[in-house]
Amino acid sequence: MELTAEGRPARNFQTGTFLKGHIPHNKGKKWSEWMDMRKARKVLRIGMKNLKGRSDIGGWNKKPVVAITPAGRWIYFESAANAERITGLIRRNITRCCLGKCKHCGRFRWFYFDSNEWIKLVKHER
Repeated sequence: MELTAEGRPARNFQTGTFLKGHIPHNKGKKWSEWMDMRKARKVLRIGMKNLKGRSDIGGWNKKPVVAITPAGRWIYFESAANAERITGLIRRNITRCCLGKCKHCGRFRWFYFDSNEWIKLVKHER
């Protein structure tokens, strides 16, 4: 029987997790250096299927909002974040108004564009 010194093992034999200080084989390398490009395309294709509206990624679930001015006119915004950039108000407060938790934010009444509540408040010009 011959003993060989292979060095320190990379994994914990009981749990299978990598040990502290272990450097992965692909660290700092491009995919083309360690993976077949057919496999890389397949991985990307599978990953793109899962990108359908996730609540943990900002901007993926944006809803259009409407601001009703005190004069009764309405202003359309693509999202609460876009309204924040234009008006200078805080997005979180705009969203709270859209959800009905408060009435006003910065002299405006805020509603989601899909809801029909805001149509009653708009003065129709003829």
